Amino acid sequence: MKKAFGVLACVAVLLLCEVAFRLGGTAAVGRDSRVASEASCDYSCLMGVMEQYLKALASHDPSQIVVADQVKFTENTIPLRLGSALWGTISGLGTYSLYFADPQTGQIGFEGTIRENGTPAILLVRLRLANHKISEIETLVHRNAQDAEALEKFGHPNEVWLQPLPASERTSREELLKDAQLYFQGILHSSGDMVPFDPRCNRILDGYQDTNNPAAKGWFDKDSFKPDAMGIRENMNTGVWTYIKSIDPQRYLVIDEKMGIVFGVFMFNHPGNVKWADVKGVGRVPMPPVTQRPSSVEMGEFFKIEGGKIRQIEGISVALPYGASTGWDGQQQ
Repeated sequence: MKKAFGVLACVAVLLLCEVAFRLGGTAAVGRDSRVASEASCDYSCLMGVMEQYLKALASHDPSQIVVADQVKFTENTIPLRLGSALWGTISGLGTYSLYFADPQTGQIGFEGTIRENGTPAILLVRLRLANHKISEIETLVHRNAQDAEALEKFGHPNEVWLQPLPASERTSREELLKDAQLYFQGILHSSGDMVPFDPRCNRILDGYQDTNNPAAKGWFDKDSFKPDAMGIRENMNTGVWTYIKSIDPQRYLVIDEKMGIVFGVFMFNHPGNVKWADVKGVGRVPMPPVTQRPSSVEMGEFFKIEGGKIRQIEGISVALPYGASTGWDGQQQ
């Protein structure tokens, strides 16, 4: 009798274990597949985390992601409650998407088009993982339907963004960072010659290619002077960007060594008191009205770097009041 009772007890325990697994085990596996720490989440894992985040966002359901107790979430620099703002208005993902990841720091970046209550927009997301959970969510939403549609007209990101670097063209994290930093020094000094540009480099900002684009109608066009038709080095050398008086802070966040991509968020500050650029061989070129008032513009920008040369640049912007905070000021990156 005791033996029979023991057998029945064992069977009951096994049944309870099976029920527990079915009720809780599957969820645990799901959680583990969505999140990982900096040390354990490799490149493909990080991509999976971003995919899960975007799926949850499109579903208006933040419970689909696992976040830290003190997770920080910002949209266009403003700290918000997770689940608010775009979480309530997104109506779907668009047709353009680009990803980059940094397993060393546990960060992932995404740029792509979306629909917000049916209207096209451009979204940029940065996630950081800590202790197997998402601890930081930084989002920029460029709410301009025309710009989003222009980005989608490219069909897909330039092929260079999608190609891993051959070992012979890879450089150290320090060198990748240095090359990206020189770009911003070039802007502030009106010197494209100090930046290691690949001759084929183009820049696309807010869906608009503002280099090697002879058909463009740019801000600074004057008679035959069309800087948007120039290569990026020549464009920068003209001095038309002198209305940008500082780029601060400069937050370099993702260094994707596999793809040769550096991504960061940068605050461009415009005091509004620069009325013209003195362009060699052209004379004074008036600054456009948009630059004639104090403003700051936060740029989420990324660089493809091959063999120590900047091959391609892309990003989005958000216009802000002059001197605005990034929402992450003073936070160690």
